[in-house]
Amino acid sequence: MAWRVKDLLGGIILGCVLPIASVLAAPTGAVRAFYDEAPQCVVVLAGPDQAGIVPGARISNALARQLSGRVARVIHPFERRRLVRAMAVDLGHPADARHFAGANKCPAFLRWRVVRAGQDNALVWSQKYLHLGAEIIRARDGALLWQSHAAASRSSGDPPLSLFSVPIAILRAAEFQADDDAVASMLDDLARRMLASLPDLR
Repeated sequence: MAWRVKDLLGGIILGCVLPIASVLAAPTGAVRAFYDEAPQCVVVLAGPDQAGIVPGARISNALARQLSGRVARVIHPFERRRLVRAMAVDLGHPADARHFAGANKCPAFLRWRVVRAGQDNALVWSQKYLHLGAEIIRARDGALLWQSHAAASRSSGDPPLSLFSVPIAILRAAEFQADDDAVASMLDDLARRMLASLPDLR
């Protein structure tokens, strides 16, 4: 039993030595078609309703905010939903998507997906992580214009230095699990780093 406790504490301490916040981005950036016909407007599409630790709508909104700093015009999720209802179209159907893009003079779509998402809780240490992929495609033919992906995590916890410090470490880890600010910060980091490889079209 003693060696198991020792190994557990060793793992916890090692985890806490690692950076509290880490972001890994590996963008592939714009492809040739992007430079041949760079879009001046991009529609941010919806993704899955839930991404493990956060509603999908929050991811769409974070991407739209960052995209607004790179593209002259962005049709944000709220506006997209309003226009879709008014036009009675389904952007999952290519013909409807082309009609939507033409009617709104917005020739490109940004679509995204969740590669991996979740959270770990080791009693005195807690972590949340999210890995996304995104791409911009041309509405009329689905041609790829740009793509990127990034992974981010946030963690919190303290190695218990004594039995008296264990309850405090458990409390801090539990508080982190309920901390929505950590998720918001992670989303902003992800969106910013993913879109850093997109040429500025403003």
